[in-house]
Amino acid sequence: MKSLNGLKVFAAIVCLLLGTCLFIAYYLLNLKVLSAILVYAVFVVLIVVIFVVVKARKKEDIDDILAKLNDSTKLALKEGDLGLLVYDKNYKITFMSDLFIENEIDHTGEKLLTWIPEIQSVVDGTNDRSVIVINDEKYEVSKKSDSYVLIFKDISKEYDLEKRIKDEAYVLGLCNFDNYDEVAESEDTITYVNANIKIPVMEYFKKHGIVYRTLRNNRLQLILNYQKYEELYKDRFSILNIVRREAKKADLDITLSMAFAYDYEDLAELDNETSNLLEIAQTRGGDQVVVRQYGKDAIFYGGSSEAREKQSKVKVRVMTNSIKQLIKDSDNIIIVGHSEADSDCIGSMLGVSCMVNALGKDNYVVCMSGEIEPMTKDVLSKYNKELSEDHKLVSENEAMNHLTDNSLVIMCDHHSLAQSNCQALLNQAKKIAIIDHHRRKADLDVDATYLYVEASASSTCEIISEFFAYIPRIEVSDVVANIMYLGIIIDTNHFRVRTGSRTFDAAKSLRNIGAEPTLVETLAQEPYINLKKRIDIINSAVRIYDDILLVCVEKGEYSRSLASQASDSMIQTKDIEAVFTICYTTNDESIITARSKGSINVQAILEKMNGGGHMTVAGLQRKNVLVTDLKNELLGVLEEYLANKEKQDESDIA
Repeated sequence: MKSLNGLKVFAAIVCLLLGTCLFIAYYLLNLKVLSAILVYAVFVVLIVVIFVVVKARKKEDIDDILAKLNDSTKLALKEGDLGLLVYDKNYKITFMSDLFIENEIDHTGEKLLTWIPEIQSVVDGTNDRSVIVINDEKYEVSKKSDSYVLIFKDISKEYDLEKRIKDEAYVLGLCNFDNYDEVAESEDTITYVNANIKIPVMEYFKKHGIVYRTLRNNRLQLILNYQKYEELYKDRFSILNIVRREAKKADLDITLSMAFAYDYEDLAELDNETSNLLEIAQTRGGDQVVVRQYGKDAIFYGGSSEAREKQSKVKVRVMTNSIKQLIKDSDNIIIVGHSEADSDCIGSMLGVSCMVNALGKDNYVVCMSGEIEPMTKDVLSKYNKELSEDHKLVSENEAMNHLTDNSLVIMCDHHSLAQSNCQALLNQAKKIAIIDHHRRKADLDVDATYLYVEASASSTCEIISEFFAYIPRIEVSDVVANIMYLGIIIDTNHFRVRTGSRTFDAAKSLRNIGAEPTLVETLAQEPYINLKKRIDIINSAVRIYDDILLVCVEKGEYSRSLASQASDSMIQTKDIEAVFTICYTTNDESIITARSKGSINVQAILEKMNGGGHMTVAGLQRKNVLVTDLKNELLGVLEEYLANKEKQDESDIA
């Protein structure tokens, strides 16, 4: 089109020049009028011929383009519903149809990707279609396969209608003031919390046009549409920072947890989902937002605080009574742990076995499948005779022989099927109970009848030791007490991390039962060969981002416990806030163990890579992945996390 316009301008200039020449020839050179007119006429005829030829060639080009299209596209183009753009192998636009001309869009002769670079993925075939905006109008662009033809469909009306429907769709939310009941000990405290925390939260929702109603002292129900939710998202849910800051001023452990769900057609299901999401947020420690769109995975925002210790003997008694009843109503009990079982896993399984023995039910402890980390394996081997007298230590295949429709399978120290040492057994089990201290994932891959995930606990052994007080006539041997005590000191790095009053209470109760701290420290000692390997890992550390250590060991195999111990050692380094250790455990498995002092949420980072754990202790395992590939993936996730963390910190400025 631009070449044709240029030709018209050229023709006009030629005609002007010819007219000037005719004037000069007649008046200045005294040529005969007929001769001058004849010359002028010849040039005019020549220009007309050029126009006719160009027009014919243009028609041939258009016919050639249309010939490449199927009948349905021709009809759509004829009716004016679609726009057509043709480009050459050099991405130069050679033709634009009437849809563009009618909207005063003409880029013929220009480079396609210079004009609209966002359709690169459509041009190279990465995506089938893309939505772009031209002059405030929305177009869906697709490519005619094996050609240089792009089809533009004006979807402005549909797009705007869809956006309006989406913006006005209902979103249901719940807002909970975590630990409200625990801190509201006096009238002065309640007054401060209400004036400086609750009222600002309500004003925040009011400012964003969100309808709220009080369900109880520490909980609000939120009713809003998706547009209002988008406002909260763009604001980075800054109210979490406001609550955290005000609570810190008064030295109160109050945080905010929020849950939002949308795109559910059934309102009852929507209401139920928000309740489930809020429970997940709280079991993960609170101080975060959980959002789920129907049919999608839950997304977590915030979570910058470690799970708060919740000293509630009432809850422990209720949870103990519930598991007791389940045990009594079952034919037998099968106790399973995670693969590469550590001291906390084995100790909690043996503790549960003591509970079941006291309740008079047969039980089987599956610790002969799924591997055991070396130190714990040595401990089991050392005390195998004593343990075998009171507990039935079996493999998964042996346990399968005892599985009935009324068997209760208890998962200790994990809540994921993928991590279990008894996946086949869990797939067949009709009743499953979970007791764990890791931050809960949004979606469980097992259907649990009983779920007790307490992220504020230092270890699963701590949780089980709290059960003992409500189990009559329970007998726990010195060996089991020592192994449970070992589980606590390993998971707390000798009471250095995630240790609260409950942890010391658990250690005290185990000490009263018969645990010997000096003996346990001896059991925790590592052999010389492990020391050498741990030093090899530490020597591979590289400092990144000034306060993060990254280790990537490309050769050799190291146990998970050894990698964890190396990370534990490195996190004690001054000015280091986080450590990530990447290595092989076998020739086909790679792992990451991560540690943090609290300012960096390693659990949130590794969750992005389908790992998990706690804010300060986390990990993941991958099959058939090179450690170098795992390192590159981690660096990408880490970069994104730190960028978002910087934005979050900026929103926390008063």
